[in-house]
Amino acid sequence: MKFFLAVAQGKSLSAAAQSLGVSPSTVSRRLDALEQALQVQLFRPHRDGYELTEVGQGLVSAAEQAGARMQVFERNARETGDDLSGPVRIEAPELLGQEILLPALIGFMETYPRIRVELRGAVQPVRLAAEEADIVLRLVRPTQGNYRIKKIASIRFALYASTDYVRRHGTPQMPEDLHRHRVVGWTDDLAFLTMATWLGGHIPGLRPSLRLNSFSAQVEAVRKGAGWAVLPEFIASPADFVRGLEGLPSLNADLWLLVHEQAQTLPRVKLVRDCIVAALRGWLRP
Repeated sequence: MKFFLAVAQGKSLSAAAQSLGVSPSTVSRRLDALEQALQVQLFRPHRDGYELTEVGQGLVSAAEQAGARMQVFERNARETGDDLSGPVRIEAPELLGQEILLPALIGFMETYPRIRVELRGAVQPVRLAAEEADIVLRLVRPTQGNYRIKKIASIRFALYASTDYVRRHGTPQMPEDLHRHRVVGWTDDLAFLTMATWLGGHIPGLRPSLRLNSFSAQVEAVRKGAGWAVLPEFIASPADFVRGLEGLPSLNADLWLLVHEQAQTLPRVKLVRDCIVAALRGWLRP
């Protein structure tokens, strides 16, 4: 299964061999053995590499989930000797990770120095099917993945600009006035984000003058007077940003906590989960 996934992802024997640390001939032999055992063709070799057949494509998701569960199983088996040591992997939205979780986790590690925390923060969430994280925070309730799910808070977003920008350019009085202001938006590949669709829904045809692909960059751009952006209240208020178009309904996004089913009983995961929940409830709305 490991060799199957490596070729599916790398598209060639050489790429798979490099990722696995073996020779291309070893990869080829393992693929042949797998296809013979299953009595199906999983790949179609061609000049530029290996292409999944329809059958192979249909097995990728199941193979990813099975591989992820085996990784969790192996990790838990290796670390059962000490309940309060070992890694805990967290995946969270970018700003939540940087501004709220990171300070809390630094203090947590002073108390539990043998627990190793891995925090991944990004705008685009990782696929839950890979099951690479023990604890996940999401702004959209997932429908897949072997995780226990619980709503723990709500995040309010609104339109904000810096006091310097407002002093120089004023504030929009009506939604259509925003067309005459500078707006910080998201790159086209992130146009699906809730913040982008909320703004586009209230001000149709709005064309941002600056497009960025991270929350951190947007906050910094607003701080430096780049214009208006849709930001979370927990960042904008401490920064003394000015809220604009207060007549617009605010955007309230539910925050969901996910704990992997196989990791939820581990004492170290429970401790990190409790630390995260306490930190979030100290900042966000219940």
